[in-house]
Amino acid sequence: MEKIELLKSFAKGWFGNSQQHSIHAQLLKARGLTKLADKIMAESDEEWDEAKKVNARLIELGETPVVEIEAYPVITDVKEMLEYDCKDSAEALPAMSKSLALFDDDFVTKNMIQEFIVDEQEHYNWVKAHLCIIEQIGIENYMIEMLGD
Repeated sequence: MEKIELLKSFAKGWFGNSQQHSIHAQLLKARGLTKLADKIMAESDEEWDEAKKVNARLIELGETPVVEIEAYPVITDVKEMLEYDCKDSAEALPAMSKSLALFDDDFVTKNMIQEFIVDEQEHYNWVKAHLCIIEQIGIENYMIEMLGD
């Protein structure tokens, strides 16, 4: 995939994932799961910012960003929501890492993608840890822990 098309696909994906996480956060908050909702909304905001950074970089490179959004499912089950996030991150991380080689001649973009990889790895670790907590204490106890103050 050409570098510019790859960047455009990153932006499209992050805009879509940001909207998915925003909706998930609203659904969680409506159920009283405020702690989890706040974490998911922070992830949504981070993804939105990453998409904007990619678009800004495209403009710096003399390209025109596209107004597109990748479709993501809305999931209402808490465990399935986290499992989807885990799977999505697990698939994204190797693809993002592999894409770094395309930008050996563009250190600004390469550094930007490296920062995105660090953020994605942190999110993956957090989701994986929470799935392990669910396995240890059960979904009901986990949801009690995620209730707001």
